[in-house]
Amino acid sequence: MDRITTYLSPGGQQHSRGDGPANRVLVGSLEGVATLERNGGSGWELTGRSLRDRHVGQLVYEPVSGKLFAGCHAGGGLWVSDDGEGKDWRQLTNGVDRPHIYALAARNIGDKVTLFAGTSPTALYRSDDLGESWQVMTSIYRVGQTQKWTFPPPPHIHHVKQIVIHPAEPETFFVLVEQGALLKTIDDGENFVELEEYSDPEDIAYKDCHRLTINPDNPDILWFSSDDGGKTFHHLMKRGDRIGYCDFAFIDPDDARTVYQAGSTLNPDDWFKNGISKSCVMRSADNGESWEERVNGFPNPMVGSIQAMTQHLWDGGMMLFAGTATGEVYLSEDRTESWQRIYDDVTPVAKDNHHLPFMTPEERMEPRAHMGR
Repeated sequence: MDRITTYLSPGGQQHSRGDGPANRVLVGSLEGVATLERNGGSGWELTGRSLRDRHVGQLVYEPVSGKLFAGCHAGGGLWVSDDGEGKDWRQLTNGVDRPHIYALAARNIGDKVTLFAGTSPTALYRSDDLGESWQVMTSIYRVGQTQKWTFPPPPHIHHVKQIVIHPAEPETFFVLVEQGALLKTIDDGENFVELEEYSDPEDIAYKDCHRLTINPDNPDILWFSSDDGGKTFHHLMKRGDRIGYCDFAFIDPDDARTVYQAGSTLNPDDWFKNGISKSCVMRSADNGESWEERVNGFPNPMVGSIQAMTQHLWDGGMMLFAGTATGEVYLSEDRTESWQRIYDDVTPVAKDNHHLPFMTPEERMEPRAHMGR
């Protein structure tokens, strides 16, 4: 059987395409990269681990070079697997002076590859030589009110949450700063502007940027949510809703009006207080005007928050994978009609410290809980 791979991590690539369904998924976790493979039937098994002493928050496969890149939290830095399999790794350090990596993206213009890495504290790096050297892009600081960038939990260190490349205009891309700014460039990063129409100073989540999804058929539709390229936005969900803490969003490949949204009812402060997230996936078939829960196969309620999702496509088909802060991996092969838990414990899949609320006080004290620190 040909091996078709997808990648699941909080801040890495969220889309893949193949000749058929994925039968292997590489998962970024608290204890490195876990490889899950379908065992011939509907079952999945853990077939490998690597980078076990790093908290891997981002995985990006670059198809031109065939290399697999990993970004790590807690000062773990940037790594590359030259064979693309994740078996052997070497660290990339040239030019990167902020090794707490939060976001990773790859862009192809013909055969020219550019890598982008976002960090905590906020910095944006680029590499035009497949990660062998990196340059910091100071242009992101030439926008207003950077002094107000922050992060709600102490020690209030802001970071780059996501980097999104425009599907039709590759010199246009977006940088999401949590908490502080939604930035856009149309000239390959020479200059950035801040898109502010979505923000409301009275909102508790003011400029708290999590995810941006661009409709590939109509790139003026941004699921953040905007239908005019970011000039104006429409508020679809807010605190107190079933998903009051929004994160991932995916567009159905056969119907752009259908959108899948994942997130939690409770926010991270409540996770620590209650030890539960009440996460779910919801679907809208009318461009976000109405939503329905899609939780068949999930525990009720879900304890660990959904911290990673990826969409794998092939001609005529779609899979959605989800990873949680308590280490489970779920799969839907029927457009969220149902979910199957394909593995119980790849170790927590989480950005930074978002796994800690779901551990006991004793577990939080263990070195494993702070991998790479």
